[in-house]
Amino acid sequence: MMKIVLAFFCAVLLGALATHHIPESEKHKLKQIHEECQANPATHVDEELLKKLEDHIDDKKVGAHMLCMAVKQGFMTHDGDLINEVIKSKITLVTHDETKVDGLLKKCAIKHETPEKTAILLKICFKQNDVHYYYDI
Repeated sequence: MMKIVLAFFCAVLLGALATHHIPESEKHKLKQIHEECQANPATHVDEELLKKLEDHIDDKKVGAHMLCMAVKQGFMTHDGDLINEVIKSKITLVTHDETKVDGLLKKCAIKHETPEKTAILLKICFKQNDVHYYYDI
């Protein structure tokens, strides 16, 4: 029984070490960006919608807000062109295993049919793959 408990503890510990959480300075920057996007009527959105982002991929207000965030973070242009060097640097900042960075970049930094959808799906991909570079409300 003790071996099972020890094995479970080790597995949990290794999982915790697999990713880094976002530094406080970056959290502060993301909070500021979020507040700037929320202050603009064109990019303001009900924060409850952002908490369930996966359910609102096609919502125009959510898309406008997420595009605002992605542009201000330097992840992409207003036209939807991804800036892979910036995205990679932020993935590297919060990923313990540097051998996974390029794979995560390739998996998440995908241009979709609209800039808004690209921004939304980038954040969803980060969350689904434990890339802790995002601002949670």
